[in-house]
Amino acid sequence: MAANIGAYPSLYTPTDLYVRNPLTNERQGSVAAYSLYRQNDVTNALVSNEGKLVTGKDRAGNEWTISVHGPGKVIVTDTTPNDGALDDDIATIQIVGSSLNSTYVTGSTVASTRTTTSGTVRFNRLIAADGVRSIQLNGFDLTSMVTPAVAEDTGVFLYGGVQVLEFHDVVGLFDTAVSPTPYQIQIGQPNSPLRVKPSIYLDSIYNSVYNSDDSTIPTGPVTTPWIQFSINGVVQDFSIVSATQSALPPNYVTGSQQGTIETWSGVPTSGPAPAAYQFFYNVVGTTGRTSLQAVGVNNLKVRGSAKNFTAQRDTTPFTTANSGLNHLRRAEFGGVADGVALDVAGPIGQLRFNRGLGDPTGVYTASTETAPTDENPDTQTILLPATNYGIPQGSTGYAAAGLQSGAIRARRLGSLVAGSADVNTIAAQNPDYVSLRRIGYPTNTLAPGTAIVNSSITTTDSIDHVNVDGNVQNSAIATGFDYQAYRQGLSPLRQPSRIGSYKQHGDLINSTVTASTTPNQGDYRKGATFGDGSITGHVTGKAYDTGGRNALGQFGAGVFARRKVGRLPIAP
Repeated sequence: MAANIGAYPSLYTPTDLYVRNPLTNERQGSVAAYSLYRQNDVTNALVSNEGKLVTGKDRAGNEWTISVHGPGKVIVTDTTPNDGALDDDIATIQIVGSSLNSTYVTGSTVASTRTTTSGTVRFNRLIAADGVRSIQLNGFDLTSMVTPAVAEDTGVFLYGGVQVLEFHDVVGLFDTAVSPTPYQIQIGQPNSPLRVKPSIYLDSIYNSVYNSDDSTIPTGPVTTPWIQFSINGVVQDFSIVSATQSALPPNYVTGSQQGTIETWSGVPTSGPAPAAYQFFYNVVGTTGRTSLQAVGVNNLKVRGSAKNFTAQRDTTPFTTANSGLNHLRRAEFGGVADGVALDVAGPIGQLRFNRGLGDPTGVYTASTETAPTDENPDTQTILLPATNYGIPQGSTGYAAAGLQSGAIRARRLGSLVAGSADVNTIAAQNPDYVSLRRIGYPTNTLAPGTAIVNSSITTTDSIDHVNVDGNVQNSAIATGFDYQAYRQGLSPLRQPSRIGSYKQHGDLINSTVTASTTPNQGDYRKGATFGDGSITGHVTGKAYDTGGRNALGQFGAGVFARRKVGRLPIAP
């Protein structure tokens, strides 16, 4: 023990500057800090903000390390570049002298030991003039809310291209009262097509738009892209967890500098917006648009919800016949997809909505009028079903606001699968059998709810397979239908088409499924013009016409085609 007494007062040297293998993304041990120190060398990794290995920490104590494997180096500048230390949020990460084939950049973070944090580190810009094989910044968030604030525009600018881009979240809270600049994630240059197919992997994209000077509750949809991915080539994989509004009220986040100071006295003061105040934070009025602009996409996957999300070749979808992607091979949405537009000029291979297309919350299918009484001589309109009553204002989606929840157009569609966004509970008709197991606890039967609401899915050619588990409400699935011609007021009927297999476990409510067919005067109840189209399939439910329009502005309900095979109902 006496031999080890001298070790106790020794200065502690941290050894948690670990790096990851750029190919397997596995931790490769740690690098002892003292091994990086070289006396009388001002360029060593511990005292320089550039090199193969750069490390720093923010004011909360979250530590980060960025390493470069292969050609090139990284230059990191924080939001206080003149204080001689990397001790604040990151302003710019710049990669220089890199190679598109052999440069790997990895980043890692370690949560603060001083206070409880999420362990993530914020950065404002990522720049690389030359190509990079892989950039994986684990635990790094792209956001303009770095402190102290910086003047440079927020975004990722990889002009030389990248094969793999991966980081944690994109956090965008845009206060239009101060004229913010949208985020740009740009890969490649407009005059130089990419030689590789980039893959982009992110966790969540938080996109909220509000006006701190306006007390009016926002209700109109946000149609300007505030977070825009611009890829001058074909995207191999675009995989994210979700694209929604911020989980916290943006007023609180920005006013309190992300919870670090108490300066905002509004409600709610912390946490997600309570139901009583949800109307201040309207889903439709404050969810910014997230746009994916590319030549084509091979794989598109959103594991959770996607709201106000578009994918197209032009800046805005459905502007011209050439505004769509060349192709979309596979697309899958794990959560509710609401306010989603997929503009594809070419074919779509597989399209899957696990929790439905459109949010059916607060959407009514019919109405009735009450008779006058002595207490109330006026008639009142009652919306049905009454089970939708009691939903907090502002928490509903685009369909409840009378807007289109989904718009998809393609030349041809291989397969479409849509699950239900909710479930319906059904009790026994005989009151004696409502509670079979325990008195006072109903024994309900569950049935799929709504799978597609206020949406249009159109192809100029055919659809091979459709499988819908739930009701289709106020929507249209149409083949042999030119969506661009329809938007310009021309006849959309173009060419022979078919739906090879249409299977639905549910009802068609003010919805139509058609093949090369158009209604007379926009109303299938007045007849239709039947082109050379055919549909084969089976619908377990019925077709109901309650007087509502579908997403193409048409009246009627049912399956319409010149040739039909199977149980394919039409509303009387």
